[in-house]
Amino acid sequence: DDGNQVNADACTNDCQLARCGDGIVREGLNPGDEGFEACDDGNIDQTDACLTSCAVATCGDGHIQDGVEVCDDSNQVQTDACLNDCTVASCGDGHVQDGVEACDDGNQLQTDACLNDCTVAACGDGLVHEGVEACDDGNQAQTDNCLNDCSAPTCGDGHTQIGVEPCDDGNRVDTDACTNACAFARCGDQIVRAGVED
Repeated sequence: DDGNQVNADACTNDCQLARCGDGIVREGLNPGDEGFEACDDGNIDQTDACLTSCAVATCGDGHIQDGVEVCDDSNQVQTDACLNDCTVASCGDGHVQDGVEACDDGNQLQTDACLNDCTVAACGDGLVHEGVEACDDGNQAQTDNCLNDCSAPTCGDGHTQIGVEPCDDGNRVDTDACTNACAFARCGDQIVRAGVED
């Protein structure tokens, strides 16, 4: 009994020792002082703004605050299911989630090393990756305007590009059936064809 009407000191008005959980925020103490309370809502709900330890609920305290946090795993690991800002990890957040994502660069570019679905860019995915691929049509055809190794077709690559080259034997022999200009050998092309009898 301290004989005063101050309810927020060490002795409450009902002559009880002040304690965390009594619903009265203790005054006159500084953070770090024994008995200091940042809040005291008098309940045992760990999902509201005030914890049962009389500390204000914050991201990282291990308790999911209703309407404020989606998760709270109280660790500093950015590669698990819950990020340090108490949001659920997802593709595009800039953190590679262990066992779930191959990469996560946090941007919306589809032409860099990491795609928007958090998979590593590769030849054949249908997206041209800057500085790495000349083309990428995402198909297995070797006779169109992009080869399977994501390089542009050229005369002499051994693949006849439909509508562009009549032939392409991939060799540097100019005297066989397909010249180095990727045209069929013919009389009048000024190249003497080898292996053909008169």
